[in-house]
Amino acid sequence: MKQDYSQGLMIGLGVTFMLISSIFVGLRVFAKRLGRRGMAWEDHLCFAALVIALACSILQVVAAIHGRLGQHQIVDENGMPVLDDPEFLVYERTKFAVNILAVVGLGLIKASFLFFYKSIFSVRYFRWAVYAMLCIVVGWTISYAFANLFTCWPVTALIEPFYGNKCINAVPMWLSVVYTDIIVDVGILVMPIPMVFRLQLPLAQKLGVLGMFFLGASVCAISITRLIVLTKIADEFILHYNDMTYYTSPVFFWTNMELSLAVVSACLPTLRPIWTYFRPSKPSTARLYGSASYELSGGGKRSDKFPSDQYTELDDIDGSGMGVDTTIRAAESRDGGNREIGRDSTAQGAGKGIVVHTSVQTSSTGQLL
Repeated sequence: MKQDYSQGLMIGLGVTFMLISSIFVGLRVFAKRLGRRGMAWEDHLCFAALVIALACSILQVVAAIHGRLGQHQIVDENGMPVLDDPEFLVYERTKFAVNILAVVGLGLIKASFLFFYKSIFSVRYFRWAVYAMLCIVVGWTISYAFANLFTCWPVTALIEPFYGNKCINAVPMWLSVVYTDIIVDVGILVMPIPMVFRLQLPLAQKLGVLGMFFLGASVCAISITRLIVLTKIADEFILHYNDMTYYTSPVFFWTNMELSLAVVSACLPTLRPIWTYFRPSKPSTARLYGSASYELSGGGKRSDKFPSDQYTELDDIDGSGMGVDTTIRAAESRDGGNREIGRDSTAQGAGKGIVVHTSVQTSSTGQLL
């Protein structure tokens, strides 16, 4: 591998990804306000992941300024690391904290994606699949967070072999984190595919919806790149065991890049209201065959015309007006026959609201979506 690291590069990457992740979370909040929607579980999980991503990037900057990250390590006359060097101790402690926090942050982002799926697809078996994957994510997060915490016993940030502490070989454990991270990410990425193909939409529109979900594929690409880099570092560290602060620099910035871009990827599918706000679509003039019903609903709740396990809900901000929350539901009849699209518009208010339910034939779904 070609190494060309510096203190300035480490600081620049840390600050850059702090800004990028913060900007996209800010856009997510703006999109929520435009869509007249309150914060949900997926939003709160994303905000928590942002806090951890910022903390990890700050630790990278601290390690660069006070821990010689991106610079060559200080050694004695025999070429061995100076173990009581204050800067090296800062490096060890920040690296230890980043390894633990990054696992928690990635787990929060995975959970955010799953709650986002759950809020869109209300088919019963898909919800059970989401819950099962959520259990896997929780188990993965807790297991590897504790594995990083208890790499040595008693717990210490000084996990390198030359300290003489009772520690496991951390390199295979770190590699297993990335391997399993990729497997779980791919599993989450492919979950919506069968649901999207069940929708009665033209193929081009199905691919467009899948493209929205596949925005998270960038995280998988970063994870794979990080795995390749860490594998190379593990091989080269045998030759450069006395220059950790320089040759292990990618451990810091690739971890923070993956975490920050995971936050960005979780925000991307929610930003459609911003696009429609600045580029509003023209009202459709297509003739809609069907019926409309109007109901008064207490508490401002939507009238559930379809069974909860029969529909898929997608955002439709294009058609929303001031103070109106509009969604589209794709419903399948119980006999497996015709499918129809329903539009629910709920007036926003402190107490009661009027629910408008419009049912149209499949032939018009292309205009709605």
